[in-house]
Amino acid sequence: MSELLLSSLLHQALLLSVAIVLLRTLRRPLQRLGAGAVYASWLLLPLLLLTPALPRPVVEPLRVFATAAGRAADNGVPSLAAQPLPTSLAALWLSLWLAGTAFVLAVQAWRQWRLVRLGLRLPAGSSPALVGVLRPRVALPVDFDDRFTPAERELILAHEAVHRARQDNLWNLIATLLAALHWWNPLAWWAARRLRADQELACDATVLASRPGAVATYSRALLAAHGLTPHGAPLASRWVCAHPLVERMTMLQHHLPISRRRGLALATALLCLAGTAYALQAAPGEPPVVEGFTQLRFELQLTVDGKLAAKSKLVSFPAKPAVILTSDAEDKEQWIISLSASFAGEDRLMIDSEIRRNQDKASIQGWREQRKPAPETLGSVVASPRLLIKDGDLGRIRATTPDGHEIELSVKATSFRGEPSVGLKG
Repeated sequence: MSELLLSSLLHQALLLSVAIVLLRTLRRPLQRLGAGAVYASWLLLPLLLLTPALPRPVVEPLRVFATAAGRAADNGVPSLAAQPLPTSLAALWLSLWLAGTAFVLAVQAWRQWRLVRLGLRLPAGSSPALVGVLRPRVALPVDFDDRFTPAERELILAHEAVHRARQDNLWNLIATLLAALHWWNPLAWWAARRLRADQELACDATVLASRPGAVATYSRALLAAHGLTPHGAPLASRWVCAHPLVERMTMLQHHLPISRRRGLALATALLCLAGTAYALQAAPGEPPVVEGFTQLRFELQLTVDGKLAAKSKLVSFPAKPAVILTSDAEDKEQWIISLSASFAGEDRLMIDSEIRRNQDKASIQGWREQRKPAPETLGSVVASPRLLIKDGDLGRIRATTPDGHEIELSVKATSFRGEPSVGLKG
């Protein structure tokens, strides 16, 4: 389990890094569309991170095209499939990863608590802020009326109202969780800071779009706020941010609202990028090849209390359940073994099995007489072990049944390419 979890985290880290680098590359063209477009482009991150969880068609168009062009998927189409680490290292690295995440979350929680305990009146010299996610409230410093003119105060409150209307603190929560989960990745921290800065620029643009004559007053409010202390809490927007003041004031002169046409074009581009990433990733239960028909050859042996109970060979397809039924000569006991294997990386197989025991003589005889009821109706489940093995290697699963029997299932699964036929061998 630790290998799969670590592999999934590494997969997510790769997707996150690719998305951030892509957004950094596209930043200058996006700025021509306005601050709102730049801020909206950050939706690419959750879109890409969710692509591994999306369902997949039986035949993926991009991979079929690669096969028709005479290129194997592992040579012609890049794969973003996570590769499991050796078992001996996976638990250690996973523990370190999660410990770092827990530490970062604890620090962020402390920063949030430090701000929340102050209430709605912040110390003099603090930045106004919208605090909270479920019921966000505007917190103002005690010198708010003295530092800003009535016109400036109105613009600042309008700025915070835009934060509330767009649920910006919810996006700040998502950014905080992602940065904590990928605490070792400098790109994640850069993205979190850049998101907050773009968030403020987008609010500036929205406020000034409805007040085109207030640019000078807005600039004075920014200058008056220069030197205020930002709070640093993760779930609170703030009037003062780490964005360079000169750059922020320059953007005030180009407060382009994001029009419906620009928004539609941006949404289409983001969906196309996410769709491309989705198509290039291998499905969790899909083999890393597409030419021919990939099948699995199972060789298994079941022992109960040290005595051989079943031994067989079976050919099946990946992610398709294969069932083996066997009984003793006197029809007193029957064992039903269901196997399903899926590719968990380039050369790893995840085998899910279910072992059932049937001691009902009538149903066993009915099965022998070719009535063959569904395997899931026979007997009761005594074990549902799961095994991660290397393709072609032998793995063993040991378990104890509820009535005290010691069972051992030995499985060897080997992938190969052949004709689309499934049958019992041996």
